Amino acid sequence: MYYLGIEEENICPRSYLEIEVFTVKKYLVLALLFIISITGIGANFPLKEVTPGLDGIGKTVFLGTEIEEFPVEIVGLIPGDGVVPHYVMIKVGGKALALGGVSEGMSGSPIYIDGKLLGAISYGFDDIGHAYGLVTPIESMEKLLELSSGLKAEIRKIDSLTTRPLNAPLFVSGFGKRSQQYLSSQLGYPLSKGLQSGMTANIPPEIAPGAALGVQLVKGDVTVGSYGTLTSVYDDGRFLGFGHSILSRGTTSFLATTSYVHATIQGQPNTYKLASLGSPVGTISQDRGAGVLGVFDRTPKMIPVRVVTKDLDLGRQILTKAEVIPDNMLLGKLVSSTVLEGFDRGIDRVGSGTSKVRFTIKGEGLPYPLERNNYFYTYADIAALSLSEVGEVLDLLLYNDYYDIKLSEVTVEADFTEEKNTAVIVGAVPNTQQVVRGEQVEIEVQIRPFRGESKTLKVLLPIPEDIATGNVRVMVRPGLSIPSYGFGTSSVTEKLELQSEERIGTPLTQEAQDWEKVLKDFMNREKNNEIVVEFYPPYNDIINDDSVSNEVSLPIQVRVETEYVMEGDSAWEMDILAESSEESHTE
Repeated sequence: MYYLGIEEENICPRSYLEIEVFTVKKYLVLALLFIISITGIGANFPLKEVTPGLDGIGKTVFLGTEIEEFPVEIVGLIPGDGVVPHYVMIKVGGKALALGGVSEGMSGSPIYIDGKLLGAISYGFDDIGHAYGLVTPIESMEKLLELSSGLKAEIRKIDSLTTRPLNAPLFVSGFGKRSQQYLSSQLGYPLSKGLQSGMTANIPPEIAPGAALGVQLVKGDVTVGSYGTLTSVYDDGRFLGFGHSILSRGTTSFLATTSYVHATIQGQPNTYKLASLGSPVGTISQDRGAGVLGVFDRTPKMIPVRVVTKDLDLGRQILTKAEVIPDNMLLGKLVSSTVLEGFDRGIDRVGSGTSKVRFTIKGEGLPYPLERNNYFYTYADIAALSLSEVGEVLDLLLYNDYYDIKLSEVTVEADFTEEKNTAVIVGAVPNTQQVVRGEQVEIEVQIRPFRGESKTLKVLLPIPEDIATGNVRVMVRPGLSIPSYGFGTSSVTEKLELQSEERIGTPLTQEAQDWEKVLKDFMNREKNNEIVVEFYPPYNDIINDDSVSNEVSLPIQVRVETEYVMEGDSAWEMDILAESSEESHTE
């Protein structure tokens, strides 16, 4: 069987789904094949034959999973733009009008004239009444079957009339107010609460034009998705729906599901369907201005996300699990929001505190599983601050210019406490201020934990044998792990340019090494709980040797981990000698 636009790497076979879902899905596929075998592919109604006054019928689900018909009247053609040159204006009647007219969730509802498919309801009106709507012609939607280029985002203005897409907006469930707002800001798209997932897995709906169709981006303890209506089904297993885009993502891998309509509600200003998402049935591979294109019986390989949050003060642990679609442009945003929700659930507060965060990221294309831990403290919002490195490493992986990283698992574990687990460096005393090359300096670093008794740590600082002689300033300071978020942040590409100014003409293998160096530098960079003892080599080593690379300008450094988020600093002058004064005197 041929599936257009579906990459094998992003698709998993039916056995990937859970056992309870498999039984339902098998029923759905058999039902689908039966429907196709008895109905075949009907002819389309030509757009050129559309005239005002024609009567037709529409199909949609008003309640549950039953597909019902309602009468429509053709009002006329409306000029479109871009991917859809013309829309068809219709007026609905019968049960559709009695329940409030053209409603959100009806997008994709097929419209037939004389048994031929005209297209899909896709837009409603804010200014001329809910009885009226626009239909995206099937001839525009079927261009998706050819994966036509140059498709544009959905049109929201038709001449002087204001329209609105009729799919329900992206819905979420399981997210608190804060993580929902964070996800909305990340996506640049409004989100509404109320969507449920998996509640109707045991109710086998009819898979045919007019059936409720779900779209899912995240499933599990938290859910992100939307729903509309199935427009047409083809004998190779592909289908079209919605009549407009969802997120205008183009080629993508959204999870297609069944949907159950609990009620059609007449609200102000819009009528809408209240629905839940059901069983996985396929993949939506194209999200374009004229609609969505998908394929049945193949589902995207969702990426598991696991967040373990411990509240040390309350003595409790909360596990948050979800699966996220393999769309790299959305993946980092969806995962970060899921992690923030896991943190918020675990500590159930917003405010000051200390955290220890550990994350593990696995995936195809990574040189090794990425594992890192760090400590954080803030007086403002500890959960949000603790998210910073997770979001940063996801951006580094997903938006790099050299490797197509396919993540397979993300695990984040975090321990939180309201206590201020910080310590200040109050002094540092070396055992000598004159040291011979090749030897080491023993330093006693005194720290004072917050509201605690002072402690002394011994740190050994090695002096390289090949270093130049001279006077240096030794600094004892906290490790600094500063997230690269906010205005003026360099992109991954800009970071690579800084790492390798001579990138032009560099062999691909060298470019790969540079990216791996950026990744390694991130994973090995300083941590907030570290004490760093460092000095820069004497300047004459840099000035007198033209062959010395930029590496010489890096500090000589040793790092020691503690159980505190470190603050404060201390410094002193030290002389590096070629030989001890006693040896010089003997000679």
